[in-house]
Amino acid sequence: MIRLERAFGPAAALALVALPLIGPDPYLQHLLVLWMLFALMAISLNIIIGYLGELSFGHAAFFALGAYASAMLTVRGGQSFWLGLLLAPLVAGAAGAVIGYVALRIKGPQFAILTLGFGAILHSIFNNWVDVTNGPLGITKIPSPRLAFLPDVDFSTATPYYYLALLFVLGSAWFCRSLLASRTGRAFLASRENDALAASVGINVFRFKLLGFVLATMLVGVAGSLYAHYMKIITPELFTLHYMAPMIIMVIIGGRGTVVGPIAGALVYVGLLEVLRASGSVRMLVFAILLTVCIVFLPGGVISLLRRFRRKEHHIPTAQQSAPAPVEQI
Repeated sequence: MIRLERAFGPAAALALVALPLIGPDPYLQHLLVLWMLFALMAISLNIIIGYLGELSFGHAAFFALGAYASAMLTVRGGQSFWLGLLLAPLVAGAAGAVIGYVALRIKGPQFAILTLGFGAILHSIFNNWVDVTNGPLGITKIPSPRLAFLPDVDFSTATPYYYLALLFVLGSAWFCRSLLASRTGRAFLASRENDALAASVGINVFRFKLLGFVLATMLVGVAGSLYAHYMKIITPELFTLHYMAPMIIMVIIGGRGTVVGPIAGALVYVGLLEVLRASGSVRMLVFAILLTVCIVFLPGGVISLLRRFRRKEHHIPTAQQSAPAPVEQI
């Protein structure tokens, strides 16, 4: 069983690598890219919700800051995508350090309200500062990435871009897994469970929460850069709850506090978004119902179903594996 669990991660990674080979349909490839971009957004928010135990309504603002920083550097400054990709997390992380330094001193719902206000302020600034941000029209004609040593790779198409985004998703998942196994990750979880008790054993709760908040904003800044250069156009709408709500939905549905939960949640979200494409505003009702069901009946998210299955298989004696499992009392 332990060997199977250890092999699950590499097998899942190989499956993700092989996914674009299923079919040449360009729209399917586009959906795969969206899955990876949304997964990266969800992984970053999961650090705040799942590891720190805080609820941020302003995470989309840092996503938008990363997108605008990268887009403006490449479109207005004429620099390469790779410099924009480097600048995006620095800008988002710097803003995260400032906002986190102020907001994390406040506990409870006030923290979420303060981050929401930060996003609203930035939306107003970027929407009205026409000379710099082009206002509601946004920034267009954002260039695709290019590799000088691989000139034949066309990142303006979906399949190469999928592998680029997949690289960051797998790297982020590995980083989160390593983080949880480190002293810093254990300090995050201790602060989440009981900040007073954590402080009593010598953990600087505020410092560790600020560190986690900055890491999350830097990661979502990277997601913003990748999103901008894939979509080729960005507008101030990136700062609004229209992009914030999907992040929360993906984290809760997938399984907050886990490593692969946000990736699974992004898959569910993108899949339902496509299935319910013709339903218009009804799909938001479906997402609201699904979110409520997960909170009430499945607080561990869809990834907890896999854990339950593994735990059940692990506890069945070898001699009784062929026997039917007992029915659990609900």
